[in-house]
Amino acid sequence: MVAPIHCRKLLLKKKEKIMKMNFKQKNIKLAIAAGLLVGSAGFTAPVYASTDTSNMDVTANIGMNCTITTADITFGEYMPTTDHASSPLTAQGSVTTTCTVGSSGVVIIGQGLNADDGSTNAAPVRRMAGPGEGDYLGYQVYSDSEHQNVWTNYGDTGIAYSASGSAQVMLVYGSIAGGQTSVPQGSYSDTLVVTVNY
Repeated sequence: MVAPIHCRKLLLKKKEKIMKMNFKQKNIKLAIAAGLLVGSAGFTAPVYASTDTSNMDVTANIGMNCTITTADITFGEYMPTTDHASSPLTAQGSVTTTCTVGSSGVVIIGQGLNADDGSTNAAPVRRMAGPGEGDYLGYQVYSDSEHQNVWTNYGDTGIAYSASGSAQVMLVYGSIAGGQTSVPQGSYSDTLVVTVNY
C-alpha cells in the first residue's frame, strides 16, 4: 500500500508544478497585454480645447552683382613693309560678363597704359610700347568686325548688356593699322582695363 500512496504524491506535485507554470505564463501574457494598452494610450493624439495661428514671413534679397573675365588679344607678327604695308593686322579677344538677372549696364575699355597725346576716354588713341623709349605701335579695339565702332572708356558709350544670369561673351576686335614703317623691330605690348558698370 505504500507504493501507490507515494505515486499519488508524486502525481500531485507534478500537477501543482504544471498549474504554477500555467499561472505564471498567464500572468506574463496579461502583463504584456496591459503594457501594450498603456503604451498605445500614450500615443493617442491629445485633445486641445482651442487653437490659434500666426503667419511667419520668409524673406531674402538678391543683390545686383557682376563678374568679368577677359581673353587676351594676341596679334602675332606684324610686318609693316610687306604683308601689312597697306593692310591691317587683326586679332580678336573677348570679354565675358555674368550678372544678376534684371541688371543692366555697359562694358567699357580703357585707353591703355601708353595712350598717345590727345587721347580721351571718348576717343582713345591706343598704342603698344616697344623695347626702346619712344617706341610705340599704334592699334585700336572695336566692338564690331567691320572696325567701325571704337570701344571707348566713356560713360554710357560702352557696349550695353542686359543680364540673363548666364555668361555673356562680347568679342573685342583688335586692329594694327598697316604701313607703320617707322616703328623699330621688337616686342610691343599694352594693358587695357576692362570695366563693367551696372
